[in-house]
Order: sequence, then C-alpha cells, then structure tokens
Amino acid sequence: MTIVSILPAGLFHLCALKNYHMRYIISSDKTAVAYRKPVRTHSAHDFIQWCTNQDKQYHIGWTGVSLVATTAVLFPLTMAFLLLNGASFPLIMSAMISLVLVAVLNLAAMPTRYTIPAFLLGILIDAAVIIISIF
Repeated sequence: MTIVSILPAGLFHLCALKNYHMRYIISSDKTAVAYRKPVRTHSAHDFIQWCTNQDKQYHIGWTGVSLVATTAVLFPLTMAFLLLNGASFPLIMSAMISLVLVAVLNLAAMPTRYTIPAFLLGILIDAAVIIISIF
C-alpha cells in the first residue's frame, strides 16, 4: 500500500521539478548562448581571406613578384629541365599554361584574391612538370 501511495507523489514531484527546470531554461537569457554552434572556418577560407586582405597594401608587390618569379625564374628553369631530359610536348604545354595563367591574371590587374592562388598553382604545376621530366 505504501508503494502505491508513494508512486503518485513521486511522479508529481518529478513533474514539478521538470516544470521548474523548463521554466528556467525557457526564460533564461543563457539559452541563446548555450545552443550556439561554434563557428569553424576552413583553412581554404582563411587563405582566401588573407589573399583578399593583401590587395589593399601589397597589390603591386604581389603582381611584380609573381610576374618576375614566373617569367624570369620558374619558366626558364622548367624549360631547361624539360629540354635536358627530352622535350615532351604535353610537358612543354603544361609549363606554358602555368606561365600564361599567372601572366594573364596579373596583366589583367585582377585582385590578389585570384592572383596569389594562381601564382601558387603555377608553382605547383612547374614543380610537377620538373619532377615528371626527371623520371
């Protein structure tokens, strides 16, 4: 008999506690903070944001560095490796595409948001062409 009389009292107490906690959660200002998801940025997004921030102060510098490095250093070096290891037409075209990619974007005065990733892509293409031509 005592179990039957305690059971409804226990359920009532549980419901009262639940209502109290729910009233606090609903009316509290902390709920907006508690349910926010943490904002994660990807490294690619951070890199593009950094490239965009470089445009205000260093646009001319990045244009000069990428044009000179590509036309005076990377392309001749890549062509030297290609010609010394047996010239292959697809590899020569790949080296020329990396040169044209960087030169066209810089001469069109595109923002650094586009020119810096293109410059890095050109470096990667030239490095891949050199490695492929050696082997």
